[in-house]
Formats: sequence, C-alpha cells, structure tokens
Amino acid sequence: MILRRVIAHVRKQEWTAIGIDFVIVVVGVFVGIQVANWNEARVERQRERMLLVELRGELAGAIRQTQSRRKGYEQVVRAGERAVAFLDKGQVCGDECWPVIVDFFHASQWQALNISLPTYEEMRRNGWPRKREIVDAMEAYKQKSQSIAKPLDQPPEYRSLVRGLIPLAIHRPYWTTCFELTDLGDAYREDCPAGVPADVSTAGVDAIMKDGDIHRHLTQWAGFLSNLPETMDDQNDTARRALVLIEAELGVKP
Repeated sequence: MILRRVIAHVRKQEWTAIGIDFVIVVVGVFVGIQVANWNEARVERQRERMLLVELRGELAGAIRQTQSRRKGYEQVVRAGERAVAFLDKGQVCGDECWPVIVDFFHASQWQALNISLPTYEEMRRNGWPRKREIVDAMEAYKQKSQSIAKPLDQPPEYRSLVRGLIPLAIHRPYWTTCFELTDLGDAYREDCPAGVPADVSTAGVDAIMKDGDIHRHLTQWAGFLSNLPETMDDQNDTARRALVLIEAELGVKP
C-alpha cells in the first residue's frame, strides 16, 4: 500500500508527499522494533523473576540441608571427643562397652557437604540476576560453601580403619537402632539400646584399643571437625544474606 503510494508520488514528482510517506515508513519500522524489544524485555523479566522464585526455594533448601548436616556433624564431634577421652584414659569398659563402641562408630560418620545450585547456574548463563548485589551475595555463598566442602570430598581414614575392627555382629544393630537416614541427611542416636551381648562389645573395644593407628587417626579427624559446626553456621548466615536480597527483589516478605 505504502509502496504503491510512493511510486505514484514519484511519477507525479510530489516530493512533499514522498517525504511524508518516508517518515511514516521509518516511524512504523521504529515503532515495530521498539514494540518487539519491549515484548522481549518483558518476557526476559518474567523469566528472570520465575527463576528468582526458584532460586529462593533452592537457597532455602540448601540452608535446611546444611542445618541438618550441621547437627549430624555436631553429634560426630561429641562422639569423637568422648572416644578420644576414653583412649586417653586407657581404662577398660567392662560390661559397659556398648556406649563406647557406639561412640567409636558415630565418630566414623561422614557426610559430603557439596551444595548444588542449578537454578543459579542457569541464571548466570543468561546474565541474571541483573541486580549486582544478589550476584555478589550468591558468589560469596558459593565460594564459602565450596571451601568448606572441599576438605570433606572424601571420608577420613579413621572411618574404614575403625569399622574394620568393630565386630560384624555389631554393624546390623548399629544401623538399625543407632542410625537414621532423613530427607536432609543423617541422624545418630546417642542412647540407642545395646544390640549385642556385652562380650561382643567388649571384644570390639579391646580390638580398637590394641590398634596403634586408631588413636592418631581419630584425634586428627575429631580435631578437624571441632570447629566445623560453627563454620557451617557462618555458611548459612551468608546464604541468608543472599536470601534477604532475593526476597527484597521479588517484593515478598521473608
């Protein structure tokens, strides 16, 4: 339509009309491009917001997971300290060896602390979040969680060493009554009932006490873990700071 009008104006040499038609075409193209850009930007904002909502849930889940694993490692630390104290004293446990063997078993527990943030990784590939404060907070959280998780990529030597000395008859009742696997991590009962005769527990403790490497490896492992629960609290504090920024961006109450 516009093209036919332009051709007609050119034939008649109506230059003013030609100029008006040209302006109409340019303005039309410009408006079309702007509308397309606006629609694209709106779609991107909606997509970013949707991913921010997912990231909020992802981060909240990571905090809960870390809290659960923190409780587990706190139990491991207590059991390790009691087990080291028992070895330091060099005393026999007589007919009361079940709690002692449980402490040695609890002290061998290990959980990897890797945190997965697939939503955040997807957002970064798209250049989101746009708000720099959120990116800085999330990167600080990633760096902190990775630095804490790295030394725990592999279980400690003490784990396989002590479990090889604990009588096989103890393993099944331990896993049945002293250990619980939850949705967020492991939990360990410190008051679980004895699952074997006293002489079996006594034999296990005697074997552990006679092994010269146990004390050294357990001391190293318990010492390494001694400050881990507090460090995991600090990791969660960093995550909560990022969560506050995300919730503010979404305009939702924490």
